[in-house]
Amino acid sequence: MRIVVASNPTARFGRNGALGAIVAARIADLGNEVEHIAAADYAGQLEQTRFAMIRSDALVVVGGDGMVHLGVNIVGGTSKRLVVIPAGSGNDFAAGLGIGSLQAALDGLAAMLASEPDRVDLLRIEHPDGVTIAAGVVSVGFDADVNVRSFRFTRVPSRIRYQASILATVLRPQHRTFRVRLDGGAERTWRTLVAAIANNRTFGGGIPIAPDASMRDGRLTAVFADELRYPAFLALLARVLRGTHTTDRRVTVVDCETAEIASDETVIVCADGEIVGRLPVRCSVMQGALQVHRLP
Repeated sequence: MRIVVASNPTARFGRNGALGAIVAARIADLGNEVEHIAAADYAGQLEQTRFAMIRSDALVVVGGDGMVHLGVNIVGGTSKRLVVIPAGSGNDFAAGLGIGSLQAALDGLAAMLASEPDRVDLLRIEHPDGVTIAAGVVSVGFDADVNVRSFRFTRVPSRIRYQASILATVLRPQHRTFRVRLDGGAERTWRTLVAAIANNRTFGGGIPIAPDASMRDGRLTAVFADELRYPAFLALLARVLRGTHTTDRRVTVVDCETAEIASDETVIVCADGEIVGRLPVRCSVMQGALQVHRLP
């Protein structure tokens, strides 16, 4: 089998820099033809990996959700398969597949490559700059503010970076007004801090924004909170971190196949922890669009 290994040498502040080469060597020892690509910048990694995949059967990504994001934008909607080795600061997609740790993935690498691929859904995001595919959660407003800030917190330990970004953003939260249309229905306006369209249960390293979401049901989960005064927002945020917010009457949770979000403000859109563009966006489910190898 021809396999491309794409790794992020800066994952976890460079502590996993050699891991991609180790994974590539293990795969080669199993009798496969392997090409290893490790580029420090996302654009270079995307271009090189996409070219290498023209004649390859499977893509192994070594890193966090950012590398998964790169991977699904290369093999999503194709006959190529994906294998995830979770080695980043946030590994929500791998956790959603039942791959609980880096060591489990390394120990089960041969079994994963030999297994029949599973099919999971993806998110298609149409935005003013083009089309992007995502694996997990699309976030705007407060959630996107946290992601953007987390990129700047380079001195914060990776295991608490997202939580630290939340705390910093909480000090100066910014309500935004969104116009939302789900499944082509009536438009509704929310002025809120919490707005997300989820394909996976968690984001940000395990925060259960949509506890009942599934990557295999052909549906997305929209999560919007009503406008709240600061103390009430802090209380709701605490519930979000525990995954108990969906029963709050001020939170709307709706399963849908499409979600359109617009705003009169300039709003950054993030997906899988990466900045993908700006509003307006149209999110739609790509049912069973990704073939992925899991631990048996």
